[in-house]
Amino acid sequence: MNIRKATITDINSIVEIHCDAFNGFFLASLGVSFLKFYYKCFIRSDDTVIMVAEEDDKICGFSASTKFCKGFNSRLIKNNLFSFGMFALKLLVTSPKSLIRLVNNLTKKSDSIKDDEEYAELYSIGVSKSAQGKGIGKRLLTYSEKIMKENGVNRISLTTDFYNNESAIRFYHSVGYETFYEFVTYPNRKMYRLIKIL
Repeated sequence: MNIRKATITDINSIVEIHCDAFNGFFLASLGVSFLKFYYKCFIRSDDTVIMVAEEDDKICGFSASTKFCKGFNSRLIKNNLFSFGMFALKLLVTSPKSLIRLVNNLTKKSDSIKDDEEYAELYSIGVSKSAQGKGIGKRLLTYSEKIMKENGVNRISLTTDFYNNESAIRFYHSVGYETFYEFVTYPNRKMYRLIKIL
């Protein structure tokens, strides 16, 4: 097993794993072309840590994080303004509800809890179904956290579904994440924000 920094040539594998691991979730519903663009933005950004796991020269997992949560989505859009604008225009014509949901979910936090967003954030972690149960997700997470700590990060957070998500929540708790707060994201999806001190 090899864990390494992702490159642009890994995009197709990352997107394939994302679609496999998050089938039925919102970002996957935006399509392969959006996911390719989205993860290319991550790879090109200096604010991110995006890793892949390889086994027998085949990518079987990935993780995508930002070192600075506060304002990250705004910076990502600003640095890729034309491409995001073109995608938003396409969504406006083909699926206005998806565009509204995308805009409303740019910030995932509670309105009632004080959250300064002074932490890193794990945006996505996925392992291909054929490689699950081998500890690949844990190794990706551990390696990403190590890089974060080397970059001066002392807290990392993530969001995950509240309902029907017991195994993921158990996994995150087992590797040191604690529940920070609960919140509801657009349109009516209850979530947990978890946080870990590095």
